[in-house]
Amino acid sequence: MQELDLQQLQERWSRLIQQFPGQKRDLLERAGQQILQRLRSAIGGTGKVASWQDMSMGSKGGYVAVRPRKDTYQMTGSGTRYAVGYITNAIENGHRNRRPQPSGKADYRYRARIHHAATPGRHFYYSVRQQLGQVGDRELRQLAQEILEELGGQG
Repeated sequence: MQELDLQQLQERWSRLIQQFPGQKRDLLERAGQQILQRLRSAIGGTGKVASWQDMSMGSKGGYVAVRPRKDTYQMTGSGTRYAVGYITNAIENGHRNRRPQPSGKADYRYRARIHHAATPGRHFYYSVRQQLGQVGDRELRQLAQEILEELGGQG
């Protein structure tokens, strides 16, 4: 009787090992979607910067990351291209306000409209990172329950 139980346990364990990468990938994908949704709501605004954020999964399904899209650029009025990652970084961490270049006109005097040396960051990535413990908790418990059911034969 003991050998039969041990053999069943080994069979269940080998099935579980084969199923686990797919289950882990599904868990990470669900958690990544939740993180992306929270990040987009934390960014707020008109939705332009939020639409630049995207979820990417590791090639072997071992991790998920939420970051600005690759190879996506925003053009300024003067035609300068900026990667959306640079813009997102400037909004996230803040940036200094530069003074304009001196004008060649003799009677022109620059009068600042901006009275701050730097624009403070919004820190939306940081705020979402602080909430990460809550994001995958339910999915992780569900995966653990599936593992227990598979090993215990309750499923």
